Amino acid sequence: MIIDINTYIGHWPFRQIMNNTPAQLGSLMDDAGIDLACVSNLNAIFYRNTQDGNKELHDQIQSSKSYKDRFLPFAIINPSYPGWEKDFMQCFNEFGMKGLELYPCYHNYKLSDSTAVQLVNMAAEKGIPVHLPCALENRRQRHWLDVEEDITAEGVKEVLTLCPEADFIISNGPSGAIYEQLSPQIGSRKGKIYFDFSRANMIDSDFDRFIHSIGVDHIVFGSAMPFQYIDTQLVKLYFTKLDQADKEKIMYANLKELLKL
Repeated sequence: MIIDINTYIGHWPFRQIMNNTPAQLGSLMDDAGIDLACVSNLNAIFYRNTQDGNKELHDQIQSSKSYKDRFLPFAIINPSYPGWEKDFMQCFNEFGMKGLELYPCYHNYKLSDSTAVQLVNMAAEKGIPVHLPCALENRRQRHWLDVEEDITAEGVKEVLTLCPEADFIISNGPSGAIYEQLSPQIGSRKGKIYFDFSRANMIDSDFDRFIHSIGVDHIVFGSAMPFQYIDTQLVKLYFTKLDQADKEKIMYANLKELLKL
């Protein structure tokens, strides 16, 4: 079994993205052996009101009869936009979404801003994990109108202290380097922190050292489909010398516990 923390539907305004509908994403999941996928709507990042994108995501998943039971929707909410509290309640009380996803670099706020802290603490009170994709594309290939910043460890440090009970998943970034900077805070928090390995360019013994440095209890599977090819993530798992129990934690068990599946 594999649960993927990091997949998308919708449009990317800076280049054409293929396989970005629920049916097409579901077909990619079938080909790769992905059982469940956490999905967010790229449109929500760029709409003035992110909630319009969350509603699209909800409606598209509900209408995707073949795949809706395999998609775990994540809500993108901008805490600097008026009415975000109402959007939060609709996403999690009415739509039954499974996680919160934040894009401070695109929505022009800091994770330590008061409204962002309020949002993250609201998620923590409801047991909702907070997904922080560091970046969606490598900065070396970005369009000139795309943002230049990525989420960094420095940007996360303060919110870890201000929101001690929140669970975070950090993806699409240099997980090893970020972990090293955040590790002094991780053990003192009630909330857990997880990392994916989608940007870890290594296999065999280097990958195993990377996993052991963070700990298998803090690693989750993330593909970034359809932005990235999933094969590279599967190759890393194929060549690892981890035992089966540790592989299963990474492939699904950690996320199954976090998302209360």
